[in-house]
Amino acid sequence: MLGPVLAIEAVTAEDGGVYKCSASNAGGEASADLRLTVSTPIHVEITPNVLSVHMGGTAEFRCLVTANGMSAGPQHITWFKDGRQLPSSGRVGDTLQVTGVTREDKGMYQCVVRRQEGDSFQASAELQLGDAPPSLVYSFIEQTLQPGPAVSLKCSAQGNPTPQISWTLDGFPLPTNGR
Repeated sequence: MLGPVLAIEAVTAEDGGVYKCSASNAGGEASADLRLTVSTPIHVEITPNVLSVHMGGTAEFRCLVTANGMSAGPQHITWFKDGRQLPSSGRVGDTLQVTGVTREDKGMYQCVVRRQEGDSFQASAELQLGDAPPSLVYSFIEQTLQPGPAVSLKCSAQGNPTPQISWTLDGFPLPTNGR
């Protein structure tokens, strides 16, 4: 006979289930059922934690969900970039793949796991841009001019880190103060 209070110390997953409390006397019997759910905490991490990818390359992050050191099986995973939810396209289960990486893709990625019990867990990782050699985005058009009018020559490049532009005339550096 346990009495009016059932105390369970150091609750484990095995303690979960339906408990029934019954009371009886000479006048009859009454009972109540109580479901006890023991939800083990889960651990979420993204691998790799920091990823450096060249522009145009492919980045792949995996959201690992474990409970008591073992895989927690399939979970409801939502991916975010810099706090904004990503569309589900390009996502396969626990893996997020970013193809054709551009400057806009660098930043912090989060995977959020929500359980049926209502609690959620998250982890984050960073996508960095690796070094990318300069490539000319625009270069000037060859021109023939008469002396006198002004002319502008434009040249722009992209790469990581951002390339510095320098000018030469017939192989000799031009002054930096312009003309």
